[in-house]
Amino acid sequence: MTGVGAGLLITQLFKKGKVKTIQGIDKQFNDKDRTWPRYIIGGVIFGMGWALTGVCSGMMFVLLGAGYTVFVVFLAAAMLGTFMYGVLRKWLPH
Repeated sequence: MTGVGAGLLITQLFKKGKVKTIQGIDKQFNDKDRTWPRYIIGGVIFGMGWALTGVCSGMMFVLLGAGYTVFVVFLAAAMLGTFMYGVLRKWLPH
């Protein structure tokens, strides 16, 4: 929860113009289209991946470093999913 809280705080500071990027530029946030399918489909895909592995993406690296080499497969699948998103992005609801 500290990551979520820090993210919310920093985002609000950027939106109010109290914080700038390292280059001194004001960061602009564009409003997203609030359609249901994008959140439902994305949430289901993300949740299924998390449920199948039993760990969040950050913990995969920790477990791999601890010697659980089976997580190479999960990391490869996560990277493949990210790559496929990049390939299919223009056809997905955003």
